[in-house]
Amino acid sequence: MSAKTPNADAVADFVVGLSDLALPDDVTMAARMCLVDWLGVAIAGRAEDAAGAVLRVIAGWGSGRAHILGGGTAHAAAAAMANGTMAHCLDFDDTHVGSLAHLSGPAWAAAFSLGTQRGASPDQMIRAFLAGFETGARLGGNGMGEALNARSLHSTGFFGCLAAAAAGAALLRLDRDGVRRSLGAAATQAAGLTASFGTMAKPFHAGKAAFNGLLSAELADAGFLPALDLLEAEGGLAAALVQDRRARMPAIDFGDGWEVLRNTFKPYASCLLTHPVVDAARQLAAAVPSTAIERVRIGVHPMAIQLAGKPAPATPLEGKFSTAFCAALGLSGHPVSQGDFTAERLADAGLRRLTSRAELIEEPGIAKTAAWLELTTADGGTRRADVPLALGNPGRPMGWDDLRAKFLGLVEPSLGADGVVLFEHARRFETGENLATVLRLTGSRGTSGNFG
Repeated sequence: MSAKTPNADAVADFVVGLSDLALPDDVTMAARMCLVDWLGVAIAGRAEDAAGAVLRVIAGWGSGRAHILGGGTAHAAAAAMANGTMAHCLDFDDTHVGSLAHLSGPAWAAAFSLGTQRGASPDQMIRAFLAGFETGARLGGNGMGEALNARSLHSTGFFGCLAAAAAGAALLRLDRDGVRRSLGAAATQAAGLTASFGTMAKPFHAGKAAFNGLLSAELADAGFLPALDLLEAEGGLAAALVQDRRARMPAIDFGDGWEVLRNTFKPYASCLLTHPVVDAARQLAAAVPSTAIERVRIGVHPMAIQLAGKPAPATPLEGKFSTAFCAALGLSGHPVSQGDFTAERLADAGLRRLTSRAELIEEPGIAKTAAWLELTTADGGTRRADVPLALGNPGRPMGWDDLRAKFLGLVEPSLGADGVVLFEHARRFETGENLATVLRLTGSRGTSGNFG
């Protein structure tokens, strides 16, 4: 207990103090936007094979009262693993660009799962979510998220785990020492490899982060004593992950605004690094017929080539990490929604032709949220589009109308007209009535009973 832990102390002070803090209206609205987005992508993601595998496994793990989206209950950590995995199955969930991590999936999975097990109020769940999101975002800042991804480590698996631990600690009302112990237990479990991108393991990173984070909070509540200094500038996590010291665990400061206000929502169902390219492609699609395109040059941030550079995707999941394929979709007039990542689209001759003619060019100094796209047509002409900031980012945000359209497109196949009702109650997630409606509409539909 004598270790110097300024980062862990700062998180502990924030988490403990959050329960009595007067939250700004824009912060609570941002948290509810994250909730709506999370519910939509998770409900639609339940039909994916990765979610089905997780649900089948936890079905034999014993009983619990935590709510699983789409039906069933389980112990909180197991439900969080299911809910977190479902939320990332489509790769359509929001992203915190500062940490290069999908934080809402693990943070809301932890807050909602443990909250429903313990009978928490909507306000308590929102505060727990914020405790998690703000913690994960700050620990992943200062280049740490980018440094991890550059080293083939998935930042969501790391900072999502720490976010879930903070969310769990908030709902369990742990004291400062308990929060520190929760973070220590989480830090030693954080994991995820970018080599898994394009497979079922990537969404599992978000689910396992939620599971490990809640497990850590529960262990801390039971008196578990891990190392406490893993989150410091010279602590175990940074030393293990960034050994060349080109990035350091940042000094945490919760006084520099709310990171949830700097969150990014996805208008397209693909890797976030493809989004400025899709914006550019959709701009050009109106001016150039796809059949006239002979060559496609795409200027992107180097990380887009590393993480989303699959040149010839063989599966729908791989298509989400193929900037060339996503550009082909946009150039062909497709919305780049979940319905575009199918075997039929991958086999489309026109899309395959455009994908094969795309060249990714590493653009020095370009932002991860920017790109340019240049077309050469059969007659030798060229057209170019530059996107300095992709849609959905702070500075060019999606509003409630945008989120509503996205949400209904995701949930109407399973909920029908109830999707509108669910959207309105999640958007106004403030009272027990709102929570009761959310639980009812995300309950037993399409399932065969209790998963716990």
